[in-house]
Amino acid sequence: MTQRNICRGVLLLLAAGAVCTAGLAAPQNADPTNLTADRLTYDTRTGVVTAEGGVHVDQGTGKIEGARATYNTKTQEGTIEGNVRAQREDMNLSCDRLLAAGQEHWQASGSVHMAKAGRTFTGPLVDYYPAQDDHIVASSGGTITSPDGTLSADHLEGWLKQSRFTGIGNAHVTSPARDLEGGGDRMDYYGNDPRPYVELDGNAWVYQGNNTARSNHMTVYLADDGTAVTQ
Repeated sequence: MTQRNICRGVLLLLAAGAVCTAGLAAPQNADPTNLTADRLTYDTRTGVVTAEGGVHVDQGTGKIEGARATYNTKTQEGTIEGNVRAQREDMNLSCDRLLAAGQEHWQASGSVHMAKAGRTFTGPLVDYYPAQDDHIVASSGGTITSPDGTLSADHLEGWLKQSRFTGIGNAHVTSPARDLEGGGDRMDYYGNDPRPYVELDGNAWVYQGNNTARSNHMTVYLADDGTAVTQ
């Protein structure tokens, strides 16, 4: 395998995979991919390519950088680690380590911060499955922030294309625009519904203004005029 082909193998996976992790798959195109690194090695026995020292990748509108990157040409699994920074169009991602397990699963870990289309996720770990309606799983918890407010829980799961999120364990929702705060053992948020709403279950509570409501189950409809209706 030539050095050029080795570089292309690393770049195609890492450049595409890294920028996908924040919520959008990299487009299939013929944009040239460029890599700079202090050292590049290829093990013909294992099929593992390693790039070390000031790793920087550019492909089309996307770019990614880190301290060390690896790519297994046999399994199509790649990693980049060490102060990882990735960007594509309006998406930005930072983390300690990024893993691409094939083409349909990406995992960012260590002080993850990713922003896309006005929505931000922060947490220790997030898995992303682009073929499943941009499915994300934050098994160690985290916080999703948007102009409308925040969602946080010990375990977060969401489908970005559906604007649907589930939080389990210490679930918490805030909406400053509505002077609203609520929580429970579980929450389910449905942002694409004609009447967006959040369901709270298990020790559920909602606080708005000077009013507090408590129940085992609550449904809170979030109106465009800044009001909230609890049922």
